[in-house]
Amino acid sequence: MGRQTSRAAPAARQGRTPRAQAPAVRAGAEPGARRAQPSQARARFTVEAIIGAADELLRTQGVDAVTTRNVAQRAGVSIGALYQYFPNKEAILVEISKRIMDEASVAASPELFRLNRQSLDELLQALFRNTVQTEKRLLSLGKDFYRQYARNMQFGRAQGLGRGDCSSEQLVANSERLLQQHAEEIGEPDTALAAFMLVRGMRILLATVVEERPELLDSPSLEPMLVRIARGMLDSRQDPAEP
Repeated sequence: MGRQTSRAAPAARQGRTPRAQAPAVRAGAEPGARRAQPSQARARFTVEAIIGAADELLRTQGVDAVTTRNVAQRAGVSIGALYQYFPNKEAILVEISKRIMDEASVAASPELFRLNRQSLDELLQALFRNTVQTEKRLLSLGKDFYRQYARNMQFGRAQGLGRGDCSSEQLVANSERLLQQHAEEIGEPDTALAAFMLVRGMRILLATVVEERPELLDSPSLEPMLVRIARGMLDSRQDPAEP
């Protein structure tokens, strides 16, 4: 019988176990995007274990400790199993941000629906109260986490205006419909512009407060001031240029 030639990989010949490689990110995929949505109970359990492990690492050791290898080890799953659902650590941390915003959105929806029939000021007060609370929750996971992964989350998600993969454009459209329902209280005829400024401008303003002066989130003057700023955007009748 002839001698068989071994064609084993170099790593196997040297007694090493090849490391699992992250699958290539498909072309056109957004950075930090989830790979797949789990449909079976076992898959959902795996995803929850990954998110739970990442959240624990984030709270106890900081954002730098949230690596795919550390998360997989703490979750008790293989690195290959983690890569089935998350292409990198960014995707895991973005998912944590989204979940916080979506939980806040679900909690705020009943109040938003009720206040939709009340005055605009009452509605704005509730919007900003919920927003500030959500910002505090995101900040509790660390300033580095907030700056890198939560800063660009969209104002409006936490207030029941949208959740999940709701885009900025959808949030602006939802906000514009809300403003149109209070048209008699708004002096600004360009509701599209007003909605855009409310969704995007207020988000940037709050993110700046969180990053530069986070202690101001506890000021009792913050929410009333945010309402006044929003009111200034919405009511052209307050234009100082007019006599």
